[in-house]
Amino acid sequence: MRSSLAACVACLLIASCSSEGPAGGASAASSPALAAPSQSTELVMSATPPSSSSTQASSTPPAAEPPIAVRGRALTTLLSEGKLADVVKEFDAAMSAALPEAKLAEMWGGLVKQAGPFGGIAGVQVVAAGAYQTAVVTTRFGQSSLDLKLAFDASGKVSGLFVSATPAPWSLPSYADASRFEEREVVVGADPWQLPGTLTLPKGATKVPVVILVHGSGPGDRDESIGPNRPFKDLAAGLASRGVAVLRYEKRTRQHGPKIDLASFGLDDESVDDALAAVELLSKEAAVDPARIFVAGHSLGGTFAPRIAQKAKGVAGVALLAGATRRVPEMMIEQLEYIASLDGARSAEEAAQIEGVKKAKKRVDEIVGGAAAKPGEVILGAGPKYWLELGKYDPVATAKGVDTRFFVAQGGRDYQVTEVDFKAWQAALSGKKGSVFKLYPSLNHIFVTGNGKSVPDEYQQAGHVDEALVNDLAAWIVGS
Repeated sequence: MRSSLAACVACLLIASCSSEGPAGGASAASSPALAAPSQSTELVMSATPPSSSSTQASSTPPAAEPPIAVRGRALTTLLSEGKLADVVKEFDAAMSAALPEAKLAEMWGGLVKQAGPFGGIAGVQVVAAGAYQTAVVTTRFGQSSLDLKLAFDASGKVSGLFVSATPAPWSLPSYADASRFEEREVVVGADPWQLPGTLTLPKGATKVPVVILVHGSGPGDRDESIGPNRPFKDLAAGLASRGVAVLRYEKRTRQHGPKIDLASFGLDDESVDDALAAVELLSKEAAVDPARIFVAGHSLGGTFAPRIAQKAKGVAGVALLAGATRRVPEMMIEQLEYIASLDGARSAEEAAQIEGVKKAKKRVDEIVGGAAAKPGEVILGAGPKYWLELGKYDPVATAKGVDTRFFVAQGGRDYQVTEVDFKAWQAALSGKKGSVFKLYPSLNHIFVTGNGKSVPDEYQQAGHVDEALVNDLAAWIVGS
């Protein structure tokens, strides 16, 4: 199972693994924008036990369950009974090709072997994303609680199948005070790319500073959820408790994934344009100071943050939270090699994954160098236009040319974005007045504390963004 996790976490931000739309499913490849890198027939699975095992499993549905929930429950029951042919009949064409009955049997058998015998269904929720509806079926396997996510397309066919640990309910960090802030729903941008978001405001706010949180790679939600962790929600609560308003919103590739055209999808389409729309929205918000609008980008969002500031004009400051400076394919290879090294033995599957990304990197390099794109070409889940624009974009040089201050934060245990990137930012931006550079030795990629080498499984353990980062970021913003 480690190789599945290796594929799942290889993007700069692993939130993409919890995607519920077709982009992250068994029938899709990957990209920084749309999904984590995985083989086309791979089912993303994680059997990490949850922090609480109090949920009781039952196969009896409630009286008024929505139709998609009923179908999700029925298909899960068929899987547990070994009636896999009946399940595959419900797949769309891409899923049928990627996950035929024999492969589905192998995947299900591996899940039972790792997590324990199927113990029943605890409940079903329905999540809508664009034209897709996902039945999230919470189940028991041995002592683990797992969510089986079945994504249904507009015609009712199964277009994605995911398995992940049931997330523990989010709890307010100890450093946040719920009595000191309030939240309201907002809409970022205009048709056809409107994005639902949340504005967290200090109570009684008048002309307070505000920070826009920009996601890393993958189709992340507004909380940048990964397993039970909600790093953006932590930041919103912590900063608002300290007098800083926070705007977070669904990422375009999550909210509108099904209608994205890979051929025309570019760098600005992933994050930049929506962040600019967020700046415009906040400039008209009475509770915030339009002269103190900040942008904080995490991981790949940090890569894009200088470009956002360059285009927005007048941004009061930019926070780079584990911001990447190097090219994505290069970092993907480094991440996969790191994960493969954790047990001291590289498996054949891990070697094949690494070789596949190396081959993709070579093709990306060719396109950046001027090679013509092939009709309908997709590399690691993104089209040539995306890779060409990303390859020609220099985040460090862009940051140097932006007249603003920077806050650069890096976790010392982060294997996805490393001190190599931190030092590159530091070397380029140390001369900018008001800029701050913080290295936190015990923190991982999502700025949660830990010990020893960081491993993929730790993202399935509940934690909160470290208080030191929240304090430092708030002090930099308020003091700017």
